[in-house]
Amino acid sequence: MSLQLSEPIGVLAEGDISFLKIVCSDIRFEIGEILIIKPPTGKKMYMFRIMNYENILRNIQDLSAIAANFLKNREAYIARVESEKLVKVHGLLMGYSELDADSNTWIFKKPRSLPPHFSAVHRGADCPEALELLLEKEIGQDLEIGKLLIGTKTLDLPIKIDIESLPMHVQVAGTTGAGKSFFMLTFITSALKNNIVRFVKQEEMKKRVSVFMIDVHDEYMRGLRHEDKRYGLIDIANATIKSGNEVYDSIFADKFYLTRDLSGVSKEMQKFAQPIRIRREDLSVSDITSVMTVTDQMLGYMSMKAVTNVDWVTAIEKESEAEVTSFVKGTISAVKRRLYPITRSSIFTSDKYSDLAEIVYNIERGCFYNFSTALLSSSEQFIVITMLARTLLSIRQSLLSSTKWSQFKDQVYQRLPKTIASELLGDNPSSKFSLKELYTADKDGSDYRMKTIDKLPVIMLTIEEAPSILGAQMSKEGNVFIDISRQGRKFNIGMLLITQNISSMEHIILANTNTELNLMLGNEIEIRQAIINASNNIAGYEHEFKVLSRGEAIFTNSLRNIPLPVKVSNVPLYIENELPFFTNPYQKLNVKKAREKTKAPIL
Repeated sequence: MSLQLSEPIGVLAEGDISFLKIVCSDIRFEIGEILIIKPPTGKKMYMFRIMNYENILRNIQDLSAIAANFLKNREAYIARVESEKLVKVHGLLMGYSELDADSNTWIFKKPRSLPPHFSAVHRGADCPEALELLLEKEIGQDLEIGKLLIGTKTLDLPIKIDIESLPMHVQVAGTTGAGKSFFMLTFITSALKNNIVRFVKQEEMKKRVSVFMIDVHDEYMRGLRHEDKRYGLIDIANATIKSGNEVYDSIFADKFYLTRDLSGVSKEMQKFAQPIRIRREDLSVSDITSVMTVTDQMLGYMSMKAVTNVDWVTAIEKESEAEVTSFVKGTISAVKRRLYPITRSSIFTSDKYSDLAEIVYNIERGCFYNFSTALLSSSEQFIVITMLARTLLSIRQSLLSSTKWSQFKDQVYQRLPKTIASELLGDNPSSKFSLKELYTADKDGSDYRMKTIDKLPVIMLTIEEAPSILGAQMSKEGNVFIDISRQGRKFNIGMLLITQNISSMEHIILANTNTELNLMLGNEIEIRQAIINASNNIAGYEHEFKVLSRGEAIFTNSLRNIPLPVKVSNVPLYIENELPFFTNPYQKLNVKKAREKTKAPIL
């Protein structure tokens, strides 16, 4: 496969397996640009990333003397100097792409050899088609997050996260205004589009992505603004309704916008909204201890009440200090203070109704939820996401250890509180959301065979203000997020961690996070931590971090050979361009639409 390269701009001068020096004609470069090095023979094409460059003059060592003479006698020197101007470029050898004869594609490899002396150098920005071919296996193929950034120039070359990377967790870091929200809404839009493509093409569930998104400021739902444009999830939902109920139902729950109450929700959003309610009975003690610090006495008291009471939270709420003599005085009062965010919250109810089974069911069939936490305390937010994460992990753990439905049921009853377990298993007469139809493959006598986890959607749980719940102070056995960080890949559950402070994150979480998008960072400490934690070697990128602008990032992934500079999409323009797809995906994908089943319209 031949590559269309631009005219050479220089030659390789010297270097080693990591750093190279290139001498070029007098060109103004930018830090972060990619150059292509073409040897005189062979099928390898090397790539080089500019980290620094300097002005030099051919055959002249002392530029200061020339500058002084130039200042005093400009006309006499100008003709001579113009012909002598060169640039010496310093940078990292990224690696090389080699043409694979069988697939006729370029395969990128880490640097194990050097290009020959005086190899020709081409500017990557001048030959984007060649650059796309050389990086084809590195830029991903599933969920778009932005475009390739070369210096300050953005190429029309999408950078994507592969779905197989998601259960290995994604970290998004950046200071206020760096572009984290633009990234998140781009990611959501791309995930929703991916799920519709899989639905329309009738592909397996395993290539779908379920997302439970925390929306702290309602900005994802209402949309993000850029200049005179504003688009968000409400626009995508309205466009998808036009494509039909079945398409809408394939990516959204009927009411996918979860909020504490409907009083503050606009009329336009109410058709997608429902107040979230969760039974206190479905809470475990670990849901509390994962997000709050408790003493051994407090833990012992809560555990005792949980053993003897289905609704242990209400039992504690009603108990007085005088009734308990087996614990240190003040323990009950201290526990009640810890439980105050639950007992005074309208979300956690002591009645028999709960949305938890419905949320879990819809997530397991590949749907998206937007959880508005604008009116919630941080404790309410963290307990909900912890409870949901524990429930999802428990049922997938049960699935992994079961081959028959009867075995699965036994496992679920052992791992989950009885009420929510019976709802998810269809044993509760009022249950509408049994996992049986999603989890079983076919009948085996009087029983059913179970599907394997790799046949189910990838689940992504977003955690805003990640250090608050995943900081070193919360590192303890029993924290469900520690368990997911270690085992998420096995259960197809990933975390999308959003933070301003990487250095405050628990090191176990960081060690198990294999995809990082680092935007502008606040200080030297955060830059150093980003470099240490990166899944690719980005030593030497310190200076580049300091010149990143809003929406610019360094993207690293353990399944990729190289870090990639990314310009996060302009969200309003990105969503605006994608709305025609959501309105009529069958036409855009050139797939004939099957006759749609009758379903009550969304009001």
